[in-house]
Amino acid sequence: MSTLGDRLKNNEIILLDGGVSTEIQQRGVTLDDDVWSGIAHRIHPEIVRQVHEDYIRAGADVIITNTFATARHVLEPAGMGDQVRELNLRAVRLAQQARESSADGRLVSIAGSITTFPHPTSIALEKGNTLTHKQARANYREQAELLAEGGVDLLAMEMQVGQEEQVDRGRVF
Repeated sequence: MSTLGDRLKNNEIILLDGGVSTEIQQRGVTLDDDVWSGIAHRIHPEIVRQVHEDYIRAGADVIITNTFATARHVLEPAGMGDQVRELNLRAVRLAQQARESSADGRLVSIAGSITTFPHPTSIALEKGNTLTHKQARANYREQAELLAEGGVDLLAMEMQVGQEEQVDRGRVF
């Protein structure tokens, strides 16, 4: 079986899943005002796992974890800063379980979602806090390390807002 890297080198078409948060919402999960879908996999893990399974059965070669809104600067203002580790690792486990139950021997990779949207400074300001670029960068690094620890195959950098959030001297984070 070829790896995702091999498939990319061979210019094969790689199908990504669809909007995980949007699909979770379509299935009846109310998204939180502060952390959007960031806690859906804690409250409704069966729905999140089913969304991943359905995308795999539909032909997705890469599924993306439900970690779009689980960076520390998103969770802390909502009083969930102590759950950063647990929420990120749980999201990876659900994606892995979906892959195990639905891939039927097909190579399906798991991408850990990280985003700078909404911009961390705007979140902090809305909550009356401040967040420096250095702190935001540390939060992204923390999340990336947790996702890697959990076993993702790659990172999906979603909805990057500005170059200053994406690149620091040529490196992500």
